[in-house]
This record gives sequence, structure tokens and C-alpha cells, in this order.
Amino acid sequence: MFKKLFITDKLVIYYVLFCMVWIGLGRNSIENPQTLFYQYCYVFGYIWIVMILQHFIQNPVIRFIRYWYPLTLIGFFFSTSTQMHFVIFKDFLDPFFQHIDYVIFGYQPALIWGTALDNFFVQEFFHFAYFSYYLMIIGVPLYVYLKHEKTEFIRVLYNLMFVFISCYIIYIFLPVVGGRNIPGIKELTETYRHGMFTHIMAYLYQNVNHWGGAFPSSHVAIAFTITFLSFRYLNLFSWVLILNTIFLSISTVECHYHYFIDAIAGVAFGLIMFGISEIIYTISIAKSKRWG
Repeated sequence: MFKKLFITDKLVIYYVLFCMVWIGLGRNSIENPQTLFYQYCYVFGYIWIVMILQHFIQNPVIRFIRYWYPLTLIGFFFSTSTQMHFVIFKDFLDPFFQHIDYVIFGYQPALIWGTALDNFFVQEFFHFAYFSYYLMIIGVPLYVYLKHEKTEFIRVLYNLMFVFISCYIIYIFLPVVGGRNIPGIKELTETYRHGMFTHIMAYLYQNVNHWGGAFPSSHVAIAFTITFLSFRYLNLFSWVLILNTIFLSISTVECHYHYFIDAIAGVAFGLIMFGISEIIYTISIAKSKRWG
């Protein structure tokens, strides 16, 4: 059955195994390591159950789950990466990243931008831009899934998961909270203000169980990855996405979630990791064709 695994399956399985080993090595620096280890065991079992079901049951619903299950894991992978980030560094590294922003601007953009432009229209506009990230990671892959060959969907999914997982590995090694680490900002991001999208993001941040995962910004890295992909599949709509991605990148700072350097690093990281994922995918496809 291993020969029938998609390249994305292998990537996700390798990452799960990496996390299990990391939990074992860093168990003295991780809160509730045994529970976390068991959670990854359940995920490992979930992956194989999905693949086995699809192998024996030819059903459109099972087939859809088989292709899409990696994206159902990104929330879990993100939140747990912030539970494993004190193995090397024992405290958050925010002062270092705050200092970089201060050297560039002479102030903290993650604090000043959003408070200086605190009115209904500006806040709603940028909170929508930030929220649009969730629409992008579903909408573009779904379009490819429905309109193109499944091999193209697997390629898109691999690109996305490669960038996601690369970000999560960085988060495991570098504990950075982001703008919410600035005094008073965490409370501000969780306060219901202005309109619908500001309320949605406040609700999400009231209920998410993580504290970290800021450098580089996965929001920015993934948004640019999706934008790169859109030029391959979406034609003219890609120009709408690239404009949205620019505003989304600004929103990560404007809405107080990231430092400016996080967003810049997200652009560079997304570009580099997307390029690497394309190289690996091309090599993998060439090998599979060679060996039949």
C-alpha cells in the first residue's frame, strides 16, 4: 500500500513521525507530553484509516475525504507546534523581533498602525483581508479539485502542505508570539469592536488555544503560495488575489497579530518553500514514472 501513497501522504506522515520523536526528546520541556504524544498517535491512525477506507470503498464522499484530509489537520498541527516550542529556547523571543521592528521604524508597527487607524471602515477592511486567508486556503484548492485533474489537485495540496509544515517546524524551534505579546494588545484583539469581521476575528482569538507561531507569518507565506498557484489555474482572477494578498500581509500587522518582520519573512519564506516544493514534486513525479 505504501507505493499507492500520494506525495502529500508521505509528507504528512513524515511530519507526524517527526513530531512524535520531538515530543519524546523534549518531553521534559513540553507540557503534558504524554497526552500530546497520544494525540499524534490518533492522527497517525486517522491518516491510515482514511486511506484504507478509500482503498476498499469506492464512494465519492470517502474519495473526497481521502484527498482533502491533510487540510483538516492544519489547525491541529499549528496549535500543537506552539506546545512544543520551549525545547531549545525556554522563553519567547519576542524582544528580539520587536527590536528589529523598532530599528526599522523607530516604533512598534504592531501597536501603532492599528491604534492610529482605529475606525470602523479601516478595521473592517483589514480584518476582512486577514479573514480572507481562510477563504483562500479552501476556495482555490476546491476550484482545482472540481475543474482540473486530480493529479493537479495533489500538486496544489502538496505545495500548500509543504509550506504549512515548513512554517510549523520553524515555530517548534522559534517561540514567538507576535503583536499580541505587546502589553494590552492581546485584550484588544479579543474585544468585540466595529463590525462583522472584527467580531469574527475577536471570537476566533477568544477561543483559540495557542500562544505563539508568529515568525514567519504563515498567513503571509500561504497567501503568497496560493497566489503563485492561482496564476497557473485561475488566469485573470489571480490579479484580484495578488491585490488581496498584499492587503492581507499589511493586515497581519495592522490587526496586531504579527510584527512587520514576520510579514516580510512570510513573503520570502513562502516564495522559497514554494520553489523547493515544486522541485521536490517534479523530482518525485520523474522517479515514479521511471520506476513505473
